[in-house]
Amino acid sequence: MSGPQVTVIVPPELADGYRLAGVHAEPAVTAAAAGDALGRLLEGPSRPSVVAMHPPYLGELGPRWQRRLAELDEVLVVALPEGRGSGDPARRGETLRDLLARAVGY
Repeated sequence: MSGPQVTVIVPPELADGYRLAGVHAEPAVTAAAAGDALGRLLEGPSRPSVVAMHPPYLGELGPRWQRRLAELDEVLVVALPEGRGSGDPARRGETLRDLLARAVGY
């Protein structure tokens, strides 16, 4: 069974905005809850291709998670780009595209 291609793990107050944009969103109140959600996604039958996490959550995952993420071959886990205050949607899109390109070695 094929799951969503991209899933975001974000605070609940941001989840609806991603859903309105057509992205599968998993709400998480803390980094620990984000780790639980990530675990469910990775172990579930419909794994996403890309998981983008709220930057503080990804940074607060412990060393065990960091090692596990480094060993993943089938799922790319990245931090969502943080806004730069420009308000320009194209700029934000370029930032995510650049982040994904670097993550896969381009």
